[in-house]
Amino acid sequence: MVGRMSTKPKFRRTTRYIRTHWPAFVGLYLALVAGVLLIGLSLAFDWYSFIPFSLAIMLVVAYFLVAYVYVAYRLNDPPGGTATEFLIDLAQLQAHHRVVCIDLGLKATAVTIAQHLTTGQVTVIDIYNPQSNIGGALRRARGRAHRPPPDPRLNWIDGNIQLLPLPDRSTGAVFMNQILSEFWIPEEREQLLAEVRRILIPEGRLLVAERVRSLANPALTGIVTYPLPTEKEWLGALTKAGFILRRQENAGGVVYCVRVDRPSPTSDKQMLLDLEYD
Repeated sequence: MVGRMSTKPKFRRTTRYIRTHWPAFVGLYLALVAGVLLIGLSLAFDWYSFIPFSLAIMLVVAYFLVAYVYVAYRLNDPPGGTATEFLIDLAQLQAHHRVVCIDLGLKATAVTIAQHLTTGQVTVIDIYNPQSNIGGALRRARGRAHRPPPDPRLNWIDGNIQLLPLPDRSTGAVFMNQILSEFWIPEEREQLLAEVRRILIPEGRLLVAERVRSLANPALTGIVTYPLPTEKEWLGALTKAGFILRRQENAGGVVYCVRVDRPSPTSDKQMLLDLEYD
């Protein structure tokens, strides 16, 4: 199993995440400041009926601010390891492996994978499309991401979901860390998964991490993560795309990490037979 120890500054990833998603955090902070000012004005002008209302608003805003910070911490610096480290474990990555990392220009996942290799290589395919990947946080994160120094273990290429620039059955493992959720149209997710399946060898591994509705510490994470898909929904999408579940784990209680495999030719035939008998 690959180690999950890190020598990087504590909460570095959480701080970066908050900077990237700054509109939400700044908005909540300003709402708190507005609540304090309203209480001050109420006391100054004897508007005492506004004070309970202002306190109630401040309590709600403070709750959401604490909840968002806590979820950011569980996403980026959770005890037990990050989503990327879980995916590396699930992949049973060896130092000589040659793998593919589907990316949206953020680079961090690919660099972490490469650090576990010696003679192996990570082919990083940037599939960013501003028409499909419309999230403002993603654009800001791309702007902050810098390409690391030259490294023979990293090969950077551009691609798209219609055609990943690799031959059929050419790779043994593909990593996707919070990539599918950046495509808002389900058909685009299906198209990307079909392309990933095409480039994987039979019994090749697809490693996926996605944010999910959390059941861990629901008092802080429940409301914030409620709009997100469940683990069952993500697994259903992967199964529909023709993959077979092998292992699954949860990173920090908020990120679903799963390994699914492309079936072997004999497995494909068996799946067809099963369907005929259903």
